[in-house]
Amino acid sequence: MITKVEDFNYDNLKFTRQKRPRGNPKGNKAKYATALSAFDIETTTIEVNGEKQAIMYIWQFQLEEQTIIGRYWSEFFDFLEKLKEKLGELTLVIWDHNLSFEFQFLKGLYDFEEDEVFCMESRKVLKCTMFDHFEFRCSYLHSNMSLAKFIESVGAEHKKLDGKEFNYSITRYPWTPLTEREMEYCVNDVRGLVEAIRIEMEKDCDTLYTIPLTSTGYPRRECKRAMKGFNHKQLLSLLPDAYIYRMLREAFRGGNTHGSRFYANVILSQVKSYDRSSSYPDVLVNYKYPMRKFYHEGRVTAKRLKDLIFRLKKACLIRIALWDVELINIFDGAPYLSRDKCRNIVNGVFDNGRILSADYLETTVTDIDFKIIIDHYKWSASDPYDVATSSYGYLPDPYRETVKEFYRLKTELKGQDEYFYTKAKNKLNGLYGMGAQDPCKDSIKFMDGEYVQMDEPIEDMIERNNRKAFLSYAWGVWCTAHARACLQRAIDRAGDQFVYCDTDSVKVLGDIDLTDINEEYQALSEQNGAYADDPKGKRHYMGVWEDDGDYIRFSHMGAKKYVYEDAKDGQLHITIAGVNKKKGANELKCIENFKEGFTFFDAGGTESRYNDNVDFITDIDGHAVRVTDNVVISDSTYTIGLTAEYRAIIEGAADIKYSDIDIDGYYKVKK
Repeated sequence: MITKVEDFNYDNLKFTRQKRPRGNPKGNKAKYATALSAFDIETTTIEVNGEKQAIMYIWQFQLEEQTIIGRYWSEFFDFLEKLKEKLGELTLVIWDHNLSFEFQFLKGLYDFEEDEVFCMESRKVLKCTMFDHFEFRCSYLHSNMSLAKFIESVGAEHKKLDGKEFNYSITRYPWTPLTEREMEYCVNDVRGLVEAIRIEMEKDCDTLYTIPLTSTGYPRRECKRAMKGFNHKQLLSLLPDAYIYRMLREAFRGGNTHGSRFYANVILSQVKSYDRSSSYPDVLVNYKYPMRKFYHEGRVTAKRLKDLIFRLKKACLIRIALWDVELINIFDGAPYLSRDKCRNIVNGVFDNGRILSADYLETTVTDIDFKIIIDHYKWSASDPYDVATSSYGYLPDPYRETVKEFYRLKTELKGQDEYFYTKAKNKLNGLYGMGAQDPCKDSIKFMDGEYVQMDEPIEDMIERNNRKAFLSYAWGVWCTAHARACLQRAIDRAGDQFVYCDTDSVKVLGDIDLTDINEEYQALSEQNGAYADDPKGKRHYMGVWEDDGDYIRFSHMGAKKYVYEDAKDGQLHITIAGVNKKKGANELKCIENFKEGFTFFDAGGTESRYNDNVDFITDIDGHAVRVTDNVVISDSTYTIGLTAEYRAIIEGAADIKYSDIDIDGYYKVKK
């Protein structure tokens, strides 16, 4: 039922109190109403004195089964005031899919106190409270899904309607009549959101007190519960102090994503893709990590460093200086040293962010990274000027068992129960994210209408984090390092056939034989119980390389910028950062158009322009319209391009001929 706010009957409203569970966080003193609600607005762009501004022209509020709509902010604030009277001492939780957007408008109309806003980053609001009785929560950060995907994943009745039916380019005002279909588009967002939250809470046996605020909260609470079985004193001894933390931050690096310069900006045929099954979960279960307090060795000799790594088999954090660095093999398509993770580089030559050579550089790496570096680079001299060591061991059994349980559930539920399959999959993926989360990330406060970064000493943040930590940050650093090492084996096996890699996948010319590597990985997973059977009885092992498809043609222009024609469907697929995959493929039309200068208009996404400290009245068609803080969303374009530096590297690579490539039917780098 849709009700205009002026016709809404408040007399029949009765709110009941949500029962507070045992063990509820002491800091949360709210008395929540059981009612589920959601809020959303639609905006339009206007131009005032040459400046683009945005105004709200309709708001929709879902209160259980009732949908209330209004056209003006004054109506919304009156609505909240009347709800407040009915709530008494209770607090109403209001879900908002992308609260940061609505907050930009709300902050121009309501003076938020510092303790009423919780930010994850600048302009990234997780929750906020108003009038002491309304707690807005961001359901996008809660689900980590688009609204359409979230509603669909839980099987809610009211789906989000296709945006193609709702032309955002049309200018609408609070007095603009909306068609029945346009109104349906607006209200389905809040109807579907309340349904989705309700279904999710019922299936997970959650209440408004226990439902996680973020998507990582789900694996976090289960892992935290499991880690209660681990010796807390031992865990405390593993946590880094400020000095080791700084080394860990320097050494931390994500997935290895790179495209071979020898095959950049050309169209290749007969490309094959391999994917490593559950790469991060695999290394969490099957590999060893620093399991003792780091000992600060200080400066050591190059000989001593190799002794620590290869003979004593220590887990090492290494700050090292290298002179006259260059690749051992000039045909190495995936140089490992990252420009972003090196310091004080002198006369560096770079391949799209990777170091080909340098007269001098400094970097911080783990022993795992160092083993890869010495296999692929040579140098005239080195100085490991700061080294810390720990002893290797498996991660705590409760943690590893949690990883295996989520993997088992994901495998068993695939194709059987979409909701719990998605939950298990997200939990499995989230386990790595917990360990890799920076424990000393600067907090953001919303103070006096501004986002302020708090400058807090690292020592204080480390001490506070270590009091409540249940995982070591070092484990997150080693997790990605182990995964990069596993990926590197496939890259090395591909050799001259290597085309592209991304975290847990590798694309090559033709076929490569990974049988022996897979046998090793499978044996490791069998030994550690890192496997599960799907509903058809097929056994799946963590970490093994799987056939991920054949491409009729493939082309790339560096990391996160490639297109291909899939042999299965013959269709064009694209992966370009900042470009919608489906729209982009339709707009590009054919692989030949993937070249410098091509501009995506429809698939380029949107860009946001924030207008702060705005408050004025403007006249529109005889209506006095108040314009306050707002954000203007406008269509963006994306033009394919190459940096001058990368173009020079590609052109230089074209002058080099691979010595041993002679495979019929392949496009090759030509001299």
